[in-house]
Amino acid sequence: MKNLFIILASLLFSAQVFAVQNVVCIPAQKPNVKILVTFNKNIDPAKPFIGSYNWGATLTITQVGSPKVYENKSVRITPEVYYSDINLRGDAEGVHLRLYPRFDTNNNFTNYEGQLFINDLDYKIYFNFIDRDGVPGLTCK
Repeated sequence: MKNLFIILASLLFSAQVFAVQNVVCIPAQKPNVKILVTFNKNIDPAKPFIGSYNWGATLTITQVGSPKVYENKSVRITPEVYYSDINLRGDAEGVHLRLYPRFDTNNNFTNYEGQLFINDLDYKIYFNFIDRDGVPGLTCK
């Protein structure tokens, strides 16, 4: 019984090691901008859509030296292309976010890379952080 408890505890702990709820992204073109993506639930980057094929997220953008903060709480996270996809697609009115998990040679999650395009007419905000010259638009940890 004691061995069973230890095995179960280690499995639960190992599953939580890979869970993320927040990622902080820095655009390659504007390193003074910080983008915080807060998912409404913890996710495993290697299997993000188990049990649910969409959930909410909050997108918060700040810039060094600027008091302005852009926040959008209505981002909907779905698989980018198909249900077993590990790539994340985040959409809201005027917001298009893509996040791609990266893994090391041992298949351990390291970070997300991605792109963000915002043209929010309500807040008069425009950002275009896309891949350029082989460099990802965003690098997220």
